[in-house]
Amino acid sequence: MSARTTPLDERYGRTPTRRRRGLVGAATAGAVVLAGVVAWSVWTGVGGAADALDPQTITSEVRSAEATEVRWLVTGKPGTRLVCVIEARDGSGVVVGLVEAVLPATGDANRRGDTVVRTVRRASTGLIVSCRDA
Repeated sequence: MSARTTPLDERYGRTPTRRRRGLVGAATAGAVVLAGVVAWSVWTGVGGAADALDPQTITSEVRSAEATEVRWLVTGKPGTRLVCVIEARDGSGVVVGLVEAVLPATGDANRRGDTVVRTVRRASTGLIVSCRDA
């Protein structure tokens, strides 16, 4: 690259100052993206993993047109009270029954249970949808 520029280079913005400005802008954008990636990985990897709740449906059994039994397992931080949402759904995925179960605080990270969900019509499945601290 030559330090000299022609009139055409100047007309179309191909000057050393313009190139330097472009490099500085690209380096700044790269630094911002890198800082965002680092912040996100710290937030999700370090801050989020310790308090994560993992609700899992073990089985569901449709007992009748009015009731579905859901067997579930929740893994989370011991010593906290939880509220979990358990649903029964029909074949179209429409919620036909819902229960909010309060789980007492225990010293164990794993909590198992069975919940009977009353339904407005026959369900095809039941599942534990979510849990949160009470």
